[in-house]
Amino acid sequence: MEVETALKLVNEGVIFLPNWEVIAEDHTDRFGDAICVKFNITDARRSEREFAPGYTEVVPNGARARFPIYVGDIHEPTELLGRVLDAALDNFAHEAREFLRLQPTGWAPFHPHRDDGIRRWAERTGRDPMRDYLFGIA
Repeated sequence: MEVETALKLVNEGVIFLPNWEVIAEDHTDRFGDAICVKFNITDARRSEREFAPGYTEVVPNGARARFPIYVGDIHEPTELLGRVLDAALDNFAHEAREFLRLQPTGWAPFHPHRDDGIRRWAERTGRDPMRDYLFGIA
């Protein structure tokens, strides 16, 4: 798929969850035949331990995550949408791991910003722990 086609499909056609904005940008300056998909979540909640269990504090200016997506080998729009969804699911898993805590201490055993949480998640899922260190860097 041409980068311009992918950009148009995402930016003019993708509808996702309420309060989620999905934006695609040309990413060929970093990676050939790639786009960068950005998720802007306007009503994101703060996940720090002190805000549990209610998590009523909103992230100022919302939360943002970015994912590079290679489009050069895509032949069908559904494959592009599948890759966008894969990125969204990675984002969901990342956030869920921040919010999942154990009372009474508020410990987050799979926290994606802590070495022990990253290690536990990698052991549990078999996923490369470097994915956490590179999360949102595009």
